[in-house]
Amino acid sequence: MINPRLEHFLLYELSDDWMPLGSFVALTERITPDDCSSGRVLAIIRDLAERGFLCLGGWPGDGRPWEPWDVPLDEAMDRIAHGFDGEVGYLEASPRQAATTEVFRAAITALGETRLRELGDPYELYGDPWWDDPNMRAEGEFPPWQD
Repeated sequence: MINPRLEHFLLYELSDDWMPLGSFVALTERITPDDCSSGRVLAIIRDLAERGFLCLGGWPGDGRPWEPWDVPLDEAMDRIAHGFDGEVGYLEASPRQAATTEVFRAAITALGETRLRELGDPYELYGDPWWDDPNMRAEGEFPPWQD
């Protein structure tokens, strides 16, 4: 089970653009610092995909646009964990590589967008998880962040 606050922020971030592995890692580390192992991050990605909230894919190269992977979920998760198309996998990546790898990008689905609309804006509910980081801090007035 995903921490509800983490799920909310992940869906919110997914709604903005295709989300890379580094964003999953950063949000998990920031919102649930006691439960952010690589295995946990992979389990969160899998759970969101199984629930139909996100779709996994990437850029096939040659300047072609992002496209979903047409493979079973187990194969998609193996690509993310162990590498794909010349990109390092999460389990073999250094922290810097995990933050920058393009091994995959996730896209929010219509079901994920519906769930996010039900939940509302996480910044208005929980505050800004990056409140203490001047480089990441959100713009706007939000309630105080509470760990």
